[in-house]
Amino acid sequence: MNITSVVGGQWGDEGKGKIVDVLSEHANVVARYQGGANAGHTVYLGKDKIVLHQIPSGILRPGCICILGNGMVVDPQGLTEEIDCVEEHGIQIGNRLILAENAHIVTPIHKAIDRYREGSLENPIGTTCKGIGPAYVDKYNRIGLRGHDLKDRSHFQKKLFDRLDLAIHHREIPESAKNDLMKEITQYLEIAEIVSVYVGDAYGVIQENLDNRRNMLIEGAQGTLLDVDHGTYPYVTSSNPSTAGISQGLGLPMHKIERHIGIFKAYCTRVGEGPFPTELEDETGEKLREIGGEFGATTGRPRRCGWFDVPAAKFSAQINGLTEIALTKLDVLDTFSKIPVCTGYKLNGKIYSEYSSVMHNLDDVEPVFTIMDGWDCSTDSCSEFSNLPEVAKKYIKFLSQQ
Repeated sequence: MNITSVVGGQWGDEGKGKIVDVLSEHANVVARYQGGANAGHTVYLGKDKIVLHQIPSGILRPGCICILGNGMVVDPQGLTEEIDCVEEHGIQIGNRLILAENAHIVTPIHKAIDRYREGSLENPIGTTCKGIGPAYVDKYNRIGLRGHDLKDRSHFQKKLFDRLDLAIHHREIPESAKNDLMKEITQYLEIAEIVSVYVGDAYGVIQENLDNRRNMLIEGAQGTLLDVDHGTYPYVTSSNPSTAGISQGLGLPMHKIERHIGIFKAYCTRVGEGPFPTELEDETGEKLREIGGEFGATTGRPRRCGWFDVPAAKFSAQINGLTEIALTKLDVLDTFSKIPVCTGYKLNGKIYSEYSSVMHNLDDVEPVFTIMDGWDCSTDSCSEFSNLPEVAKKYIKFLSQQ
């Protein structure tokens, strides 16, 4: 393996946690490079379902070191809940979790700003209101709190109260919210002190593993089509889930990474607002949702469902420099007799096959479909490609060729 990245190829929720869990068996380090508690990676330990929002799923592998990189915005409250959840399942974290000293920290103030702003927008973005966006704004305004600040409680507390006063002064939150936030902050400071023991030199650990050519797995959250630069702006996340975010989010040179694995569902889903050309707002979309269990791991919101979008997937493969693809949830399509695949877009009477040609007009495009035959039988017992029905193989090969 040496160094492998795993990124979402669509709008997130592609099943990255499961793939990371499989690959982490051979990894010494699993490092996350962006996002925060707005992610949700669902894995199973036996029959037990574990949803991880910030900690890489490699934590379930004894001996595997997990890094929360500097490109993340980390929520201490959510992090302690995840730590407790993992340890309740008999997995000891010990010194296997490292929070980068220069990772930014989400506070109750950021969450309050997020809720207040989302509630006041005429066209809400559909954020998780986890404080992610406001924390990234503070990062670039150079007023953020970072991992190393957690090590000095009095220093951290002063910065926290200064930020609260600033939020009220700039009308990011109403004055009336102050009393409730003061109560939250008191509890938050206790939690932040617990989390401070995990703060460490993540960069040093990464470099040491590079020098010794140990296996490392790089984990992204969300998906490429939600990338703040390359996604469906403004309906995007606040970071770079594409491979472009790796160097900045971990201090890891891109030429050191041998494999870039893109995760794609055999169809498409999206949570929140924003364009979705192949969306099915009918019984078929509901069928995909029910069979696929398409409800957000972080919010519980029903995911919007639609057919596979080839131009968007090709764009994602190019942007990320993918060397291979893992296709998930093929079995969700087992009972469909016909499976449309979007191979182009129609806009103003013209057909476009490239996503970049219409990415700023996705609300106005009409998907152009190629209709594939379904295999109409169960693939549950298929553990190898050769075991799949011939029609299912044809579907996969078609996506691969496209």
